[in-house]
Amino acid sequence: MESMIHDMAERLFRDHVTHRLREDAAGGQCPDALWTRIEEAGLAMALVPEAAGGFGVPAAEALGLVRIAGAHALPLPLAETLIANAVLAGAGLALPGGRLTIAEGTALQLERRGTAIHASGHLTLVPFARWADRIVTIAELDGAEHVLSLPVKDLTVTAAQDLAGMPRDDADVDLVLTGDDLAPLPRSMGGMRGLGALIRSLATAGAMEAILEMSVQYANDRVQFGRPIGKFQAIQHNLATMAGETAASRTAAEMAADSYDTSAFALTVAAAKSRAGEAAETVGALAHQIHGAIGYTQEHALHHFTKRIWSWRDEFGTELDWTQELGQAALSSPHDTFWHFITDSTAQGATA
Repeated sequence: MESMIHDMAERLFRDHVTHRLREDAAGGQCPDALWTRIEEAGLAMALVPEAAGGFGVPAAEALGLVRIAGAHALPLPLAETLIANAVLAGAGLALPGGRLTIAEGTALQLERRGTAIHASGHLTLVPFARWADRIVTIAELDGAEHVLSLPVKDLTVTAAQDLAGMPRDDADVDLVLTGDDLAPLPRSMGGMRGLGALIRSLATAGAMEAILEMSVQYANDRVQFGRPIGKFQAIQHNLATMAGETAASRTAAEMAADSYDTSAFALTVAAAKSRAGEAAETVGALAHQIHGAIGYTQEHALHHFTKRIWSWRDEFGTELDWTQELGQAALSSPHDTFWHFITDSTAQGATA
């Protein structure tokens, strides 16, 4: 099943995610036709349990779609929709279909007004908000986590964008929630910050694989002083460094995906996001050094990938934020030695 889903996504993105499509999306044009194909393929429901209408595959396999999307610099909220649908299903809320996105809900205030519940607050840097039908988030009501499904048409959205030109909008919330918009979350899923960090780690790993492939190809094609620049030791060293950083990031991200919805999730996602953030700086810089001036041009594909990984570093917690989480977990560990802490597969980790 994993091969079928991943092969389907690879073919779909390879055939339809072109340089022109990425350029148009960065200019503000939502690729609606491609999203229709993604929905028709059922990819947006891959993380939803079979009983709720999903594929019924292991979570790690479904989350592999995020890495593949990152490897193609997909300019659509597939990763966010995967998580949003899973959170909605976990709370027993209806899955509305369409494009969904996620946001951290700590800035929202939920207030009971008679029998109604009023939500208010300001959400910042919401991925693809203006292209989404709903924003899914988690906020506290009466001391318990609740899932909110906020219709974008009822919010005040202020357009903004990230370094790659992708929508990162602000949204002002001031509305009364219905039973279709709000439900208690029976069990914690790691918090929206942790779930967001997971998909950014996976997407970064995928994008860095594409960056490495482009860099190897360019180093083999570009001839200088009578031979391909890939024959020079300095370039080989840079490519080897990029390969190591990429492999380490993918391993960490896949460990976090394997621990999805388990007690170890908080610790593994902290490691994955901090590792991906550190690698993004190195891989992006070395890729542009290898490509030289052409890598900075609008006509070359490289910038679509490097700008994404640099932007993703700061979303859902930076590497500094997540390394602090790791440090707190280590300091609060009951184990006698740090080695025991990092090798214990049953470690609970810090709260995400």
